[in-house]
Amino acid sequence: MAAKGRPSKPTEQLKREGNLRNDRHSDRLNVSVPLDSTPPAWLSEEARKHWTSWYPVLNKNGILKETDAIAFGLLCMEYDRLTMMMKDFKKSDDYIITHISDVGAMVQKIDPKYTIILNSTRDLFRMLADFGMTPTSRNKIKAAIEEEEDPFEKISKM
Repeated sequence: MAAKGRPSKPTEQLKREGNLRNDRHSDRLNVSVPLDSTPPAWLSEEARKHWTSWYPVLNKNGILKETDAIAFGLLCMEYDRLTMMMKDFKKSDDYIITHISDVGAMVQKIDPKYTIILNSTRDLFRMLADFGMTPTSRNKIKAAIEEEEDPFEKISKM
């Protein structure tokens, strides 16, 4: 069963704030080795581009550790999938499909691809928050990301 209440603060944040206590936090995993900058082989070419553009910013702020390779790879892969799916939908009418039912009635419904886009967007937002890549989550982990190096401008232009 999942723990209820407020999520625990990351160990790095507790260290920065001076609140890391051995009597309370001794059971936490101690991961201090940074994540390697080389993208995993299982990522697509586009997902690798996202990895190489986001990695320097997150690594500079001490967010990426050696155990984050799969999660960070999935983040890059999900962003790639979402951008590919969005290319099919240029205007609002593209989200509705029309077909003739078995009884001859014209039926309009939401394109199943749009449902995939909604789910991917939700999943992507959760992953972005986990890595401190949203304004609220960035404030929670107190990482200083400089504006001129912000690789997330593409997201706002979509």
